[in-house]
Amino acid sequence: MAEGRYRPYWIPEALPPACPALSGDLEVDVAIVGGGIVGITTARLLKDRGLRVAVVEARRVGCEVTGKSTAKMTSQHGIIYQTLERKFGEERARLYAEAQEAGVGKIRRLAAAYGIDADIEERPAFIYTRDQSYVSQIEKEAEVAQRLGLPASLSRDTGLPFDVLAALRFDGQAQFQPWKYVAGLAATIPGGGCHLFEDSRVVDWEPTRVVTDHGSVNARVVVMATHLPLGQIGGFYAENAPYAEPVIAARIGRVPPGMYKSAEKPSRSIRTHKAANGDTYGIVAGTSFKPGHVDEERKYLDDIERWLTAHFDAGPTEYRWVNEDYTPIDDAPFIGWSSSLGQGYLVATGFAAWGISNGTAAAMILADLAAGAESHPWLDIFDATRVKPIAGGVRALAENAKVASHLVGGYLSRKPASYDELAPCDAAILKIDGDNIAAYRDEDGIVHAVSAVCSHMGCIVGWNETDRTWDCPCHGSRFELDGTVIHGPATRPLGSGITG
Repeated sequence: MAEGRYRPYWIPEALPPACPALSGDLEVDVAIVGGGIVGITTARLLKDRGLRVAVVEARRVGCEVTGKSTAKMTSQHGIIYQTLERKFGEERARLYAEAQEAGVGKIRRLAAAYGIDADIEERPAFIYTRDQSYVSQIEKEAEVAQRLGLPASLSRDTGLPFDVLAALRFDGQAQFQPWKYVAGLAATIPGGGCHLFEDSRVVDWEPTRVVTDHGSVNARVVVMATHLPLGQIGGFYAENAPYAEPVIAARIGRVPPGMYKSAEKPSRSIRTHKAANGDTYGIVAGTSFKPGHVDEERKYLDDIERWLTAHFDAGPTEYRWVNEDYTPIDDAPFIGWSSSLGQGYLVATGFAAWGISNGTAAAMILADLAAGAESHPWLDIFDATRVKPIAGGVRALAENAKVASHLVGGYLSRKPASYDELAPCDAAILKIDGDNIAAYRDEDGIVHAVSAVCSHMGCIVGWNETDRTWDCPCHGSRFELDGTVIHGPATRPLGSGITG
């Protein structure tokens, strides 16, 4: 495979020098855990208000979920508005729409205000179908979206190199380079009593304090901008189902004029990006699957590679990666205070693959609350402490049943049965002396073995062949080959493997 194959398209191969790691004790107004689009935007908005902020990022700013997204700046989130209207009512669905449009606008304004070259390009966003059974859903989505005040219209003129039966177009949308945006905004944080720390994993926390291995930050408020709140904060791990999404990038000769997502499965999402050398890349995401399910990973990666080649005059795939997100049980993100019973954490989670606009809107809410506001109008739809509808509870029960299966043994591989049977580039969950071991033999024949038991809540991890990581199907934690945490909710590494 090409050397860049396992690296997301957006992130430079040679990252600029890192910010310092947290060392010693520090006191600020607001501590923010996580340096993705939510954490960095929240920090910038709070600094604009004159508050002292410290962002504590476990790895590198913008390089995880935000830097692995397809980075569409859009309020067009598939077939969502009719669902939100049915579950929450028209007024709350309108708040969701308003928040997404506001999030897109905020990115434009922040990029302009701080001179960030984030490759922002205006593009219409489409959801389309080639399946007759989805036509009525797209027509209904258009009717609801228009009523909610969104820039939506029905159109079969999509610019795609194939015919569609129906399509919903959103005007006034855009696409951008997510890592350049977040890294550029992050560069404006340090100074004036504000701080940004990288390579500083939070290992302990309280509502007014976060702790790493080498220091701590005391604050009036702690914001958990960590994709899913760390550990078991708020029980959000039980209210959001994790899923993985395959993504590829390749040079294309046939360039469509918009951003697109299919309504039906297999899911195909495409946007484009012009590289510095003038070549245009197609960035394609495929059908989601449970993290760590390697057969589905292969199936859906193969699907989007064939689709891109067949329709867009694509060259060989140069980048491929797997991103993760969470689907909330009632289809609206959880944003705000983690508890209604006194002081908790500020949280934002459950963006269902639409974290660019949702993440920015979340930052706007969190900044208001962290600055002392008692509430925010958008919390009528996003409130993290809201009572969930019955429909959401049914989904939660189904997800909990899946979690239970992974807790009691999951999907242990039947072959191979020992380290000796692992071929180069082979991975498996082995049973060694009664212990579940996650083992991988690399190209040089070296076996990397760690405990297969997730350090968050004890599920059995699964193999991510594309990124060469161990991923937890229960709550979405990801780990390096040596067991190091990539992102949580886990904060502790996988245990040591057992040789034998």
